[in-house]
Amino acid sequence: MALEKKKQLRNKVNYILGVDGGGTKTIARLINLTTQEQWQAVSGPSSLSNDFTGAVSVLNALIADVIGQAACQSLEVVAVFGLAGTGDPNTVAKLQQIFAHRFIALDICSDASTSAYGANNGGEVAVVALGTGSVGMRLQLSEQGELTQQMVGGWGFLIGDEGGGAKLGYHSVQALIAEFQHFGYAHSQLAQAVAAFINAKDTSVITRQKIAAWLARAKPVNFAQLSPLVTQQQSACPVAKEIIVNHIASVESLISDTRSETTLPVVLLGGLAPFTQALLSDKTKHFVISAKGDALDGACLLANIAVKKQRLAT
Repeated sequence: MALEKKKQLRNKVNYILGVDGGGTKTIARLINLTTQEQWQAVSGPSSLSNDFTGAVSVLNALIADVIGQAACQSLEVVAVFGLAGTGDPNTVAKLQQIFAHRFIALDICSDASTSAYGANNGGEVAVVALGTGSVGMRLQLSEQGELTQQMVGGWGFLIGDEGGGAKLGYHSVQALIAEFQHFGYAHSQLAQAVAAFINAKDTSVITRQKIAAWLARAKPVNFAQLSPLVTQQQSACPVAKEIIVNHIASVESLISDTRSETTLPVVLLGGLAPFTQALLSDKTKHFVISAKGDALDGACLLANIAVKKQRLAT
């Protein structure tokens, strides 16, 4: 659409769209700014660093879903996508090029940013998100009174994400492989559970070929599916317990790095947050507060801010 036409539409912003996309699932929320009516849709993963083509497909489907529910046009919408895997600016620019023309305005940022804005309703905070991956974000007022962002972690599954669900699963598979190489079979309760998951519920005939075939097609989301086995076994199985101890140490380190030298409160978000928070040291628990919102709330908050900027510009 021509730039002039978009300028004409700036006074016709009727909706905001917030998207929260991670390594396991993606949620989109469309809000009518006049009536505050909302429409929501959920789909699969949209981490840009894990599967860019898959992320585009998921986002396309979600946008079509909520726009269809609301029976509106996307050119009435200001959108904010908060996605995992936004570390590469070239990838973000590529996604921006695909979707920007559909909306009056589109901002693509990290899910760490949207998590931080949602956690304390846009106030100062240190947020650590523990989902498929892990990432920290510090929102802090500068000397000039401007809210600044500092991202910590979020390097992705291959090199980081310790404290996230995918790495819990990753370490459980490592434990299975170590036992298979030593004993020739899954020895611990955790390894047996992982072997059953990999080998269609039959642990008695787990083979190198079966493990290798699963690993060849496994993505972070598949490793994350193993994380409940670790958390469920941690009381009864020493192998699972050791993985959890290392998990807690990784999260404590991420919290410390995110908080840095500040006195900011800490909010834990993501599917692993409740389990993890209960096991943190008393010193760390002292800093933790309850979240006022989540990453999807943060995306919608940022979209609202973008609408105000559009109107001021007009």
